[in-house]
Amino acid sequence: MANTRQLVRRRKAVRNTRKITKTMEKISTAKLAKAQNAAVAARPYAAKLKEIIGEVAAASADVKHPLLEPHEQPKKAVIIVLTSDRGLCGAFNSNIVKLARNLVNELKGKGRQIELIVQGKKGIAAFKYLNLPMMERLIGVSDKPAYSRAEAIADKLILQYGLRQIDEVYLVYSSFKSASSMKPTSEMILPLSAMKGEGDAKKPAAKTSASYIFHPNPAEILGQVLPLVVKMALFTAMLENTASEHAARRVAMKNATDSADDMIKLLSRQYNRARQSKITQEIAEIVGGAAAL
Repeated sequence: MANTRQLVRRRKAVRNTRKITKTMEKISTAKLAKAQNAAVAARPYAAKLKEIIGEVAAASADVKHPLLEPHEQPKKAVIIVLTSDRGLCGAFNSNIVKLARNLVNELKGKGRQIELIVQGKKGIAAFKYLNLPMMERLIGVSDKPAYSRAEAIADKLILQYGLRQIDEVYLVYSSFKSASSMKPTSEMILPLSAMKGEGDAKKPAAKTSASYIFHPNPAEILGQVLPLVVKMALFTAMLENTASEHAARRVAMKNATDSADDMIKLLSRQYNRARQSKITQEIAEIVGGAAAL
């Protein structure tokens, strides 16, 4: 039977840990509400923007734009991987890194040269351990995604794609489904012709009866709006990833708190049994001593 003092110290340590996990759970719940609202609010805008761009491009089929045209015999691909700066969020980061590794292996199998843009300390540490080179590392932006950051990354990639310095751009992040469900996702954001909408990719796009009068000309409109689609796709992914991170951390901290509760109950039972056994032994010794007299 364990020493009662050891059980008391261990139970105290578990209670202190429980206070930390419970506090972190409450903080993650509060942050999740804000991040979820931002992610959900951005979805209709991004989806409608893709839909309108598709209709405008179809209505002006004779107009060409570099962002819509895939490169022949692509050789170089850029993968943007979104992870978190902090841990204690279960398998959130490892699932994203695993999906990114599979994508890297798949593209290398097709003969692509890979460059990585990694956001978050956890992703940077993982790819550094895997000895995969990173062209850019972003730290301190996963908790509060800013449109200016997405715009800066997208502008550079759009310029490189237009100059044919890169041929494809992929995005790997965690798609937020609900407070208890998130899914690692990968998608191609350049060229834009490969970008999928929110609906089922297997279903044909619904024909629109909308007619457009262009002012100025379609080429100028597409030239201004198509880069916005890339920027919004990246910014929306950042918002989704942040919401998923807080949701994963909330679930992980709740599980840790529940485990601490179970451990405290177990230690309390062990302490009571040890104390009862000690008292029984002392009573037996007293009775034995009295009988000997």
